[in-house]
Amino acid sequence: MSEAEAEKTARAERPILVYVYEEGEEGNERFAIEQDRAFQDDKTAVGARFFDCVRIEKENAAADRTLAEAAKKAPCLVFVRPNYEVASVMRAKFNANKVFSAMCTTMRKDYENCVSTVFKKQRDLWKEQSKLQRDRDEIAKLDTDIAEEANDRRRESLQAKKDELAAELAKAEGALQEAERALYECAPKPDKTS
Repeated sequence: MSEAEAEKTARAERPILVYVYEEGEEGNERFAIEQDRAFQDDKTAVGARFFDCVRIEKENAAADRTLAEAAKKAPCLVFVRPNYEVASVMRAKFNANKVFSAMCTTMRKDYENCVSTVFKKQRDLWKEQSKLQRDRDEIAKLDTDIAEEANDRRRESLQAKKDELAAELAKAEGALQEAERALYECAPKPDKTS
């Protein structure tokens, strides 16, 4: 294996967010990371999309060379860079702003993407989704109007309007999906060694 191949295999594709929990916490909702308010925050949810999120029991984490030091106390969150270097560790009660900040810091080390900028852009996409929902509601209303209309000419006019709006909606939905997909692609920083 060449040095370049070894370097490539020594890196993950994305950063990793590891939740280390105590044995016995698995079934207890009080400790479930998904139930933690910090992870129900919009910013944290958006930031987590850049990470491979993993849950691991403390004893198993202690056996892992990357997580061993962080796993001495649980519960904790471990932010791991793609080169498997621990970027930061957060213990006990999790605060959404601190978790989001740690996500941003971890991403900034290896990626062009800025999680906080992506969150702002995501809010704009949510606004666009709301506009598209209004169009969907309008199409549903037109369906009702078409079904209730007795006049054939008027019904044809409503159908043409509905078809035009549906075509515009399909195009806008496709563009929105593409924009969201592009928004969440990890853009690694250029390698400065070459």
